[in-house]
Amino acid sequence: MSDDIARLEARLTELTGERDRLIAVVEILQEISASLHFVDILQAISRKLGETFGLDRCSIFLAGERDEVRLVASYEDPSIRNLVVDLDRYPELKKAFESGETVFVADAMNDPMFHSVRDELNMRNVRSIIVVPIRWRQDTIGAIFLRTERDATPFSDADVRFCQVIADITAKALRNAHRFESLNRASAHQPEQPSRCALG
Repeated sequence: MSDDIARLEARLTELTGERDRLIAVVEILQEISASLHFVDILQAISRKLGETFGLDRCSIFLAGERDEVRLVASYEDPSIRNLVVDLDRYPELKKAFESGETVFVADAMNDPMFHSVRDELNMRNVRSIIVVPIRWRQDTIGAIFLRTERDATPFSDADVRFCQVIADITAKALRNAHRFESLNRASAHQPEQPSRCALG
């Protein structure tokens, strides 16, 4: 009997998580549809992800010129908008940008990738990390970075898949914002055309 109850409770928790992720997708789509400015779009996505997971940290990075990577949206500090980051301090972020693949670290303190920054992770009380590349066609144009503290629920495979969906949505939203801003710049540099009579 107790095993049945445990299985039901686990299934209920799983279904509740699925519901929360679906609600988050809908809310993100609603928020980003109200803006065509990429900074506002990225800030809305990082905020919603942070709220959904109750995160220690959720940030969005974009690739810049000459292999630069910039922090452009942050759940924990929305005032940060264009900060160049040192990828040597974030091996998981560096790996995601270089490979174009999702990086999922269930237990950062015991992962060999973080050997050189283990003391810093311990100080920051880090548990698990997801870094999902934001890709457009064949290029990695950015990444979504999520991190939990040690006393928080670790990320699951379902959480990783959800973040990959959000990364796809983000890529499309950025593409639309880029087109909108390009059209605005082009129209601003065009000479004004003489008005034409609606009746010809």
